[in-house]
Amino acid sequence: MSKKVSFCMCNEGYEKLMEKVKEIHGDFVITEIKCIGVCNLCGYKYIVRVDGKLIESEDIEEAFNLIQAAIRA
Repeated sequence: MSKKVSFCMCNEGYEKLMEKVKEIHGDFVITEIKCIGVCNLCGYKYIVRVDGKLIESEDIEEAFNLIQAAIRA
């Protein structure tokens, strides 16, 4: 079953993280959304939603690993 991964377009650096996810999981539904509703975190953390579950991290590698774990779940 395909997972849905949503990136916030306002989140600084999201493009780099999104490209990394697309390289490995290009068959998933990967979307860029204007806002994913956690503006209080957006300015200083990478934020992503995987099937509605919020992933957040200050480090891009950790964010990617958390996304990987959420995808496997």
